[in-house]
Amino acid sequence: MTTTPATSPAPVVPDSASRELKVVLVVRAGLPANQAVNAATVLGASVGTLLGLPLGPDAVDATGTRYRGIVTTPVPILTADHTELTRLYRLAGEREQLTSLCLTETARRARTYEAYLADLAATAEADSDIVGVLFAGPRNQVTKLTKRLPLLS
Repeated sequence: MTTTPATSPAPVVPDSASRELKVVLVVRAGLPANQAVNAATVLGASVGTLLGLPLGPDAVDATGTRYRGIVTTPVPILTADHTELTRLYRLAGEREQLTSLCLTETARRARTYEAYLADLAATAEADSDIVGVLFAGPRNQVTKLTKRLPLLS
């Protein structure tokens, strides 16, 4: 998994409790279901930790069963081909107000985080082989970047 390129300044993220924050996940079209779910899980957990996304209060159903609170920020899952994923990731890296995280094939194949770091250091343009990318930031900027992409089906 990689984040916005190191040369970019730290992104300014709107208050996650406000309606200004939008989070969208885009996975590579045609991925097997297990790989799409894995990308969504890794990137979702990463952005939740990175941005400190708030959890809603615990809930109780009609029979009294308790459910722990879940993140209150909706995260639609869209699809794009590998070329579009790379283009969007690079474009987002140029926008200071956007946070972007990606899961590359290099990360997906690694058995440990240490192996990932070593493999990534030896891989030129790893962002040209993205499995999934997540964008978070001001609603209008994330929408502009992703509005033409279809939902994962």
